[in-house]
Amino acid sequence: MTTKNEKVSKLKATKPELKEEKLKMLVYGDSGVGKTTAAIQFPDAYIFDCEHGTDAYTKTILKSNSVVLHTLNPDDIKDELTLLLTEDHNYKTVIIDPITHIYNSLQDKWSRIFGKHAKSEKEADLQDFGMRYWGRVKQDYKAIQRLLLQLDMNVIVISHQKDIYGAGFNKIGTGADTMKGEAYVYDFVFQLEKRGQQRVAIKIKERAEIGENKFPEEFEWSYPAFLKYYGSVLEKKAEPKKMATKDQIAKIEKLLEIANIPDETVNKWLTKADADEWGQFGYDQLQKCIDYVEKLLKEVR
Repeated sequence: MTTKNEKVSKLKATKPELKEEKLKMLVYGDSGVGKTTAAIQFPDAYIFDCEHGTDAYTKTILKSNSVVLHTLNPDDIKDELTLLLTEDHNYKTVIIDPITHIYNSLQDKWSRIFGKHAKSEKEADLQDFGMRYWGRVKQDYKAIQRLLLQLDMNVIVISHQKDIYGAGFNKIGTGADTMKGEAYVYDFVFQLEKRGQQRVAIKIKERAEIGENKFPEEFEWSYPAFLKYYGSVLEKKAEPKKMATKDQIAKIEKLLEIANIPDETVNKWLTKADADEWGQFGYDQLQKCIDYVEKLLKEVR
């Protein structure tokens, strides 16, 4: 019980907990630099091969206790990532090679859908579907990003390299050939270069405590090097995450039909969970929402 002089704070922020995070990185480089060869050095990997880049490395993949799924279907990738997120397994690293094709596949998918429902033949031919089209592409793509970040696994997202141009179409550098803003999503971004017999990782971005960077500006790419710089957390077994159940989803939908919960509140829940729908919530996250609504209904009664 509080006294008259005591104040009850409504602030929700808490002190963060120190924890070891798995490696999440974007890697890009010019054609032929050996991006696939570099990535498959990571053992116990689940590899999404989108251009049959692993076909020449069967012995290496078998020796590394890794597996390969050949697919260009974004929906297949989302389904597999969901299983890797929620089921018990011994894979430690996810590799997508290359993400460029997945982004292009999503554009093709939504071009077919919008073309089928275009208002005119001219609109379908031009495939200029506007912001709604790009909104759908980004929504699907971000769903894949969300799953990758939720995984208790190391993540290596490989991209083709593209030239970047500034004013007057002058080349100002190179970058990853994927959705704009991709580099902001991951903790680390490396550009891969071939120098003689060496593959050199050039650090483009590192998200770290001030003065506590893990990687040097450049280093020879190898799995032992990543172990040295990043630590043994790379080899830690993945812990499955319990996601929202069908019963929970049905319950929150039914409760929201009864309770007068403002759309603004529901949108805050979705934003906090970084979700577009209830099925993307963790079990505990959605249970808190259910408990909140049930408590409100009891108070009204």
